[in-house]
Amino acid sequence: MDEKIVENYQTAAKVHALCRAKAREMIQPGVKLLTIADEIESLTQKHGCGVAFPLNLSLNEAAAHYTPSENDETRVEKGDVLKVDIGVHKEGYLVDAAITLDFSNDKEVANLITATQAALEAGFAEVSEGVEVSDLGKVIEQTLRSFGVDPIENLSGHGIDQYTAHCSPSIPNVESGDSDVLENNHAYAMEPFASIRGNGRIVDTQQVEIFEVRGKANMVRNPAARKLLEFCTQKYEGLPFAERWLARDFDMNPFQRKIAMRESVKFGALEAHPVLKEKKGAIVSQFETTMLINEGKVLRLV
Repeated sequence: MDEKIVENYQTAAKVHALCRAKAREMIQPGVKLLTIADEIESLTQKHGCGVAFPLNLSLNEAAAHYTPSENDETRVEKGDVLKVDIGVHKEGYLVDAAITLDFSNDKEVANLITATQAALEAGFAEVSEGVEVSDLGKVIEQTLRSFGVDPIENLSGHGIDQYTAHCSPSIPNVESGDSDVLENNHAYAMEPFASIRGNGRIVDTQQVEIFEVRGKANMVRNPAARKLLEFCTQKYEGLPFAERWLARDFDMNPFQRKIAMRESVKFGALEAHPVLKEKKGAIVSQFETTMLINEGKVLRLV
């Protein structure tokens, strides 16, 4: 892997560490999710890096893809469990990592969080060039089940490429039988998700705040939608973005913007990333790291 590429990853990792520290410092019961998102995303840019995807702030049974809307009044409350998933990039080389913050004072939740951290460490200990992803999933699953918690079977880690937050292969959180292997000169994110009081699976919800340009703009006839797609392609460089960012960055009235986005999703020019949830009343935990395999050696960035 080119030294400059490694340097970009390491720069993103340093800024990611600042963001995680800020998150741990500022997130307390009573704080708005929108305030958290604005602070962390601004901190990323202040230190010369880009926001790789909207800050994910997923509460309780929500596992992923919740980012606040432009007028979101949701606050962290006593009893909440919050996943904080942060993406930082330098020249498109991105670091994707997450922590879980517990405000519940619940022993069962504390065990869930300990289990998820242990699963990440156990999985990472097995990482090497040529290892099969299913073997990593097996270790993660066994670790989680040893603590009496359920792995989320239909969520997984993933490959990372320049300006691409998710690419193959998937790194499962259960033994999957997938024979894909980790390769030299590649970046990967490993992210165990686990739950209690649930089904061990997530489903898409109707709520969507995160989108990603997927091309196919020629299929879209609505002039406003084409204008919006052109803006998003240039501004967000192919990375996921939040609708609240459009409200801030793009001069279009909210009604027209909604119509343009709906049209773009309908024809596949925008991909919607719905909020992912376990069953109501469940609690989900997540921890994530990004790593490089470079010259046959494993470099952990977070």
